[in-house]
Amino acid sequence: MRILIVGAGALGSLFGGLLARAGATVQLYNPSQIEHIDAVRRAGLQIECAGGETLHIRLQATAQAPEIAAADLVGLFVKAHQTAAAMAQIAPKISAEAWVLSLQNGVGMESEILRYLPGERFLRGTTAQGATLLGPGRVRWAGVGPTRLGRWQGLPNAETDQLVALCNRAGLETEFVADIERLLWEKLMVNSVINPLTALFNLPNGAIVNDSELREIAHAVAREALPLARHHGVLSSEPEIIEKIERVACKTAENISSMLQDVRRGQPTEIAYINGAVVREGRRLNIPTPLNLLLVKLVASRSS
Repeated sequence: MRILIVGAGALGSLFGGLLARAGATVQLYNPSQIEHIDAVRRAGLQIECAGGETLHIRLQATAQAPEIAAADLVGLFVKAHQTAAAMAQIAPKISAEAWVLSLQNGVGMESEILRYLPGERFLRGTTAQGATLLGPGRVRWAGVGPTRLGRWQGLPNAETDQLVALCNRAGLETEFVADIERLLWEKLMVNSVINPLTALFNLPNGAIVNDSELREIAHAVAREALPLARHHGVLSSEPEIIEKIERVACKTAENISSMLQDVRRGQPTEIAYINGAVVREGRRLNIPTPLNLLLVKLVASRSS
């Protein structure tokens, strides 16, 4: 399988490197991480694993116009707010037989992707894999967890089975699911609490549980979003959702959320596709979401 990774930062490089190690022909593309791409091209990608092992993987990498037409799969690993620009650049050259895969955080960027391809060729998913870019050519495999993929339209077939098998062979625990929209909103519930609160208070994920006042705010944000998530198939009770959010926060207690990393770097965040998605859905359904709206405004002011 020939795979193009668009937006090869930490997570994109992790997936690309592991898939290349499993036998795929992979090209990393990132025009904004030139030092990283140059390092991979010169000396390969280093993936530092838990336990001290380091994987050294040779694969193609470019910061220039990539080889798009030959790709069987285009993996989008850009930030949600970068989706429209990325698709405008690459979509005209994507083969009609290729798949486009998005494991991006949030909800709403799907419409930008579907402007250019039919839903039958669009794979949407979630992943609990974690990665940190340590420096040019160096990635830490920071967290291991399941990846779940679904077709935006259509049932699994031989091609999707091949991709799932490749991911599992690469050490990326992966399964195909039929209800990907529900999983997207379940993950959105977690991200809509942990990401903005850690970004605003400059704290690691564990603070959501360890700080009693933040914990109270977290519960209120989750309660506000839950009625909207139920419109997308999330059937969990309020205690179940809160328990899941706190379980993730505890499991990743020392982690710095991607939103906080963006705020610290002075870069735009994905708030419009996380809490902003909650606000938009609330307006569509005439359900007030003042806490989520407040988080959107506060985070946006921090990263502007």
